[in-house]
Amino acid sequence: MPDDIYLYLLAAFGSLLAGFINTLAGSGSVITLSILMYVVGLPAKIASATIRFSILAMLGFTLPHYQRAGKIDWKRDWLMVASTAVGGIFGIFLLIYVDNAVFKDSMKYVFLALLFVVLFDSKRWLKETDPSALSPWIVVPLFFVVGLYGGFIQMGVGLLFLVVTVLGAGYNIIDAGGIKLAAIASYTIFAVLLFAYSGLIRWDFALAMSVGEIAGGQLGAHFAVKHPKAGLWAHRMLVVLLISVVVRAFFF
Repeated sequence: MPDDIYLYLLAAFGSLLAGFINTLAGSGSVITLSILMYVVGLPAKIASATIRFSILAMLGFTLPHYQRAGKIDWKRDWLMVASTAVGGIFGIFLLIYVDNAVFKDSMKYVFLALLFVVLFDSKRWLKETDPSALSPWIVVPLFFVVGLYGGFIQMGVGLLFLVVTVLGAGYNIIDAGGIKLAAIASYTIFAVLLFAYSGLIRWDFALAMSVGEIAGGQLGAHFAVKHPKAGLWAHRMLVVLLISVVVRAFFF
């Protein structure tokens, strides 16, 4: 157990930034994973398990903001959430029993393609939500794969979910953000229980990071539902984060 309090403070501050980023776009886990792995020195699997608890804490406090603002319609959105949850549970078991190095290597090409897609038609991200009449035969496998990635790797799943929800289902980026949080919460609950049972969570850092993540999530949710240009800023953040993910995947 580290004696230096600055490690906990750094983890909490990094989580505050991650919570804000995760709420508006995604991939804030890059910050928290980097702190736990490269500064604190935790093994990758323990670091990945530990951040799930702080993410779940943030989601529990952030989702009500979107619910009260009418950004989540459970009758309309339940199939996307359920499909993502099932995929996420499968991905969690893969994380425990399978080496994810090959899968992570192939996903960098997916994020490169997503970057070009996001840059191509920016207006589509800002229009009013008008969900397409997608067949369950398309929705179920599509969001199952998103959940599978999220349960398996987690980092970047918010970006992937936003792209699929906006371009595949006709949501704007803010409404898609609310569904994203609900979907991630649906399998993260299971992940935390399983990782806790397996002894993979470092609770001292998990609790410290939860404080920062909750605060960041509250700031991000308030901005998303109140600011008149939240969609525009969320799209810009999405572009920047996708660029950073692609650069990191190909060059570092």
